[in-house]
Amino acid sequence: MKIEFKIFEPVEDYEIFITGFAGIGIVGHLATKYMSRGCEVVGVVRYRGEPPIISIEGERLLLQNEIFSCGRVVGVVNNYGIHEAAVYDYTKALASWIAANEFKTAVLFGGLDGRLKRDEDLLRIVYTSAYRRSGMPTGGAKVLEQGLQIVGPLAHLTSFLEELDVPALVVLPYADVSRPADPYAASVAVEFFSRLFNFPVDTSGLRQLAEELEKEIAEVRRRLEEQAKKEETSRLYI
Repeated sequence: MKIEFKIFEPVEDYEIFITGFAGIGIVGHLATKYMSRGCEVVGVVRYRGEPPIISIEGERLLLQNEIFSCGRVVGVVNNYGIHEAAVYDYTKALASWIAANEFKTAVLFGGLDGRLKRDEDLLRIVYTSAYRRSGMPTGGAKVLEQGLQIVGPLAHLTSFLEELDVPALVVLPYADVSRPADPYAASVAVEFFSRLFNFPVDTSGLRQLAEELEKEIAEVRRRLEEQAKKEETSRLYI
């Protein structure tokens, strides 16, 4: 499958590439999407079979796979996900594009099943051999335990970057799998990135989103409990 990278505006002096996908808690997508806010869209990644969706964000069209630039940081936001049939070719082409543009490092965001949490740490990391050899920072974070696995597009992209000898770091905050999205876990990932690479990002918006989601979930649970009580009461009089 042909994957096309179309650049509208050339970018210079970049160092770090970032991206993430809609995995557990949609953490990878949320973190990347949040960091892209206020950045400049400089290109797109296109392929035949991509989701036939566009929408409006602010005063502009929100396209499928947007390349954005924020000075030192350049990334790709997959706004509507990646078609399953295209995942292999898409991630392989993306890894090659990262390597060809000689980024200092790639940072990939994902989510880790919160039920696996065994200590007070908020995340785990994985890195390629080239990242380890480069001596780049890890923030003292623990590496993902042996036996646990990364799956989906994130696994493909990480493995391709390993093959291409690209320094890459995967940031995996623990996420609540009972929710469709976990903005708090995304804020953990963004804050870790911010500290590690001295790239200030205000995550208050993500935390606020997490609090709002907590209230919505609590309200849904309350209503479900009330409905269950009503049904139980009605059965008593049958």
